[in-house]
Amino acid sequence: MAQVEIRINGRDYMVTCDNGQENHLQQLAAYFDRHVSQLSEDLGQIGDSRLMLLSALTVCDELFEAKNRARDLEGAADELDPGTAGAASLAIEAATTRVNEIAARLGED
Repeated sequence: MAQVEIRINGRDYMVTCDNGQENHLQQLAAYFDRHVSQLSEDLGQIGDSRLMLLSALTVCDELFEAKNRARDLEGAADELDPGTAGAASLAIEAATTRVNEIAARLGED
């Protein structure tokens, strides 16, 4: 297990993580610290516990929104009938072929 020092709201914390996850943990801490800093700017110093709680809720809200968008996108793909999906694929292939032909012709000049 590795130990990583992270800084949140100007305070240093030692956190343990799996070996090889140090950079990822640093990125997570930096992301969270940006939320804490923004809330601190907006609300002032309202106490570490409250600031951390509100920041965590903000990050959770972002996570839920992202999950809902991902679920909606997966559902939208499921709604495409095979004919529509196939036609879109054929159109993309035809456009790719046409672009390649034009690029080849331009390369000849």
